[in-house]
Amino acid sequence: MDTPGRPLADEVLAYLVEHPQAQDTMEGIAEWWLLEQRIHSAVADVEATLRELVGQDFLVARQCRDGRTYYGLNQDKEREVRRHLRQAEAPQETKPIEPQA
Repeated sequence: MDTPGRPLADEVLAYLVEHPQAQDTMEGIAEWWLLEQRIHSAVADVEATLRELVGQDFLVARQCRDGRTYYGLNQDKEREVRRHLRQAEAPQETKPIEPQA
């Protein structure tokens, strides 16, 4: 149940560093501590992905009065986005591994 790139032990330790007085059962740690760590990680991943998609002009970002940013499809790029998705879903061609001499 490790998060890619981060061992489970490190997730538990990171939680305890942020909450040094925390104690819980195994079930509580799995259900609450690790969930919180993974949500923080997912938020960082989503933020980076949204920045990338805005940079590619696939998404538009709109700052609202409430201070939050809302993201949506750049409708001028819908065809390009659909093409991108088709290419991403298509089976990738694999080159045969050539024996080394």
